[in-house]
Amino acid sequence: MTASRATALAVLAASALAGPAHADDEKPIQAELQFIERGDFLTIASLPAKGSPLAKLFDIAAYSALSSGFTSTVVIRIWIYPKDSTDPVAFVLYERKVLYNLWDEVYELKLDGKLVKEKRQADALKHLTSIEDLPVARLAVLPVGQTFQLAMQAELNPVSKETLAEVRRWLSQGTGGGLDRGGAFFGSFVSVFVNPKIPEADRVLRIRSQPFYRPRR
Repeated sequence: MTASRATALAVLAASALAGPAHADDEKPIQAELQFIERGDFLTIASLPAKGSPLAKLFDIAAYSALSSGFTSTVVIRIWIYPKDSTDPVAFVLYERKVLYNLWDEVYELKLDGKLVKEKRQADALKHLTSIEDLPVARLAVLPVGQTFQLAMQAELNPVSKETLAEVRRWLSQGTGGGLDRGGAFFGSFVSVFVNPKIPEADRVLRIRSQPFYRPRR
């Protein structure tokens, strides 16, 4: 797809539900996303008119905690799977952190491996919840014309030591490894979206996209 055909056609579109999601919310919400080809990768972006569904991770208390001087962490897991299957063809994990430096009065962010500093709390929140040109799969695993969906789980401040250890192991392998089908997936799509258990985190979002496909040129 060229820039003028960046968004894949969808046979179902739904807006994200309003209101924050808590750790005991097990039903996935529907969110409409843009699917864009960038080189050899499929990337996603939120719709400007709707905003990022990840913003629902933060209520007033969670937003206020960003300036507390303690680290806030967002872990994002993303699966791509054929519409008629629960067997993913791609998986990727992202971790984002923010710490307010009380001495320098600046928000220090680590965003998917990149370091960013912001003076304004609102800008720090925007970075934590942004979905913009986020790689989610290699085009090689997405046949043209086949219909797929995206599933996402986002956790605010996961507290499980096992979860955090697995995140560190996954990220130490490099982001590229997460875009392939080979190897064990971090977290099971079936356990998260078919037979979910309540994760240990301050807040959890489970998100499904509208169906999408790569059109024939």
